[in-house]
Amino acid sequence: MSKLILFPGQGAQYNEMAKDLYDNNSDARELLDTIFSLVDYDLKEIMFSESDDRLNDTKYTQPALFAHSLAVLKATNIKGDFLLGNSLGELPALVHAGVLSLEDGVKAVVKRGQLMSETKAGKMAAVIGMDRQNLEDLCKELSDDNEKVSPANINTRDQIVVSGDASKVEAFIDVAKSKGARRVIPLKVSGAFHSHLMEDAKVKFGEFLEDIEFHDAKIPVIQNVSAQAETDKRTIKENLIEQITSPVRFVECVERAVEAGATESIEVGPKKVQTGLLRKITKSVSTSHIDTIEEVNNYNE
Repeated sequence: MSKLILFPGQGAQYNEMAKDLYDNNSDARELLDTIFSLVDYDLKEIMFSESDDRLNDTKYTQPALFAHSLAVLKATNIKGDFLLGNSLGELPALVHAGVLSLEDGVKAVVKRGQLMSETKAGKMAAVIGMDRQNLEDLCKELSDDNEKVSPANINTRDQIVVSGDASKVEAFIDVAKSKGARRVIPLKVSGAFHSHLMEDAKVKFGEFLEDIEFHDAKIPVIQNVSAQAETDKRTIKENLIEQITSPVRFVECVERAVEAGATESIEVGPKKVQTGLLRKITKSVSTSHIDTIEEVNNYNE
């Protein structure tokens, strides 16, 4: 039996996230205080407030999710056999795997959030019920040398998010139902994540990571770009950079975990979005999630 730890991505955040962990678990509080001390703004206030809108700004969302996931792990001492983070979720996974120190992980997630928040152009849309090959063919048909639309998140076999230039995403939305989609839902996002429009952010993130020390993973990390369980520090670094403009191959990542023997998954951090996606991909893995202090205590009993 092998255990897969899932790390959520952007969109799972909520006001007062991790506050109950901070107030009721000394290990989580110590870890969170360390993270809060490493950023130059009041992340604690942003996360713990009842109504701070900054939490939905990519610049702050990404460090908040990073902190919450690692706080859950600190409070429970969960050890997995494989790790899988969705997009931003790869960074806390890499800290847990020993690829990055906590301090360097914080530096990386702060920089990533900042760079991605600065790229305001483009749109994204969730596509429900469209065959993947038809979707990819339509993206190619609509794209040209100057403007493009492409798959960004392969969430389930029935749900794929597309991303790219606003005009091309809008064109996709206009014709997708005639090509087999049941629904197409424009997403409220600040930029076209995992698309060519993030190229500048990718380049700058790669330059930033030149000064960050990477280590081989102590626990294999199934990375979004390769959909393979990686342990080599050079490969992991390259994939982490490429991920900013490449699609999140979540379906294939889950399939790889199952092939490798995963029989149980635990999602650590806010909500249980990844758990819901995993259940739609496979029935062979038992699932659970840990977000709140109540769930931490239940796990520790």
